Amino acid sequence: MLEKNGGNTMAKKDNMITLSFSPEEIMGADIAKSGEYKYASIGIKRGDTERMRISYEWSGEGIPDFVMALMGYIQANKEEIEKNKKEFEDEYAELKERL
Repeated sequence: MLEKNGGNTMAKKDNMITLSFSPEEIMGADIAKSGEYKYASIGIKRGDTERMRISYEWSGEGIPDFVMALMGYIQANKEEIEKNKKEFEDEYAELKERL
């Protein structure tokens, strides 16, 4: 789940990995459709030399919980996401090229 917790951590408990990040680290988020598949992704900047992209792909009519949370986050933080995206525009383009 995407939560504003002010920090970034990765923890493993009971065979489950949990990743958290602060909203300030988000460089961009996308939701798209191609054919019968749908895609959602979020780009995160961690420090000066680290980037992360989380991608989710699915088919069918249902919308996964991760995507619903991402859509809610995008709607609630659209201005902040756009500000971060512009601030890191070059880095964001490089990240997208690598994927």
